[in-house]
Amino acid sequence: MDDVPHADDPPVLGGAPWRSHDPGDLHGVPPTGPAGRDGRQSFVSRQDLEDADDVLFAHPPRKVTRWLCGCGEEYPCPEVRFAQLVRHASVRAAS
Repeated sequence: MDDVPHADDPPVLGGAPWRSHDPGDLHGVPPTGPAGRDGRQSFVSRQDLEDADDVLFAHPPRKVTRWLCGCGEEYPCPEVRFAQLVRHASVRAAS
């Protein structure tokens, strides 16, 4: 019995991903950047990091004040909306 895989054999799962020896031929394997601080390969390019910094700078967190209804839901709750609709309809009908 030989251990050489044949074209008709089902794929073996759990092995290392296949990489082409041609640097321009990745076949769906994500590109790796320069080694990171701990010596591992980084999957993020320098441009991706710069873009991430720009997005985080342009989208700072901000404090938002929400109004709560007396029932505890966000104002206006469905009951308040309905009451406002009824009042608005009665004012227009009287005009």
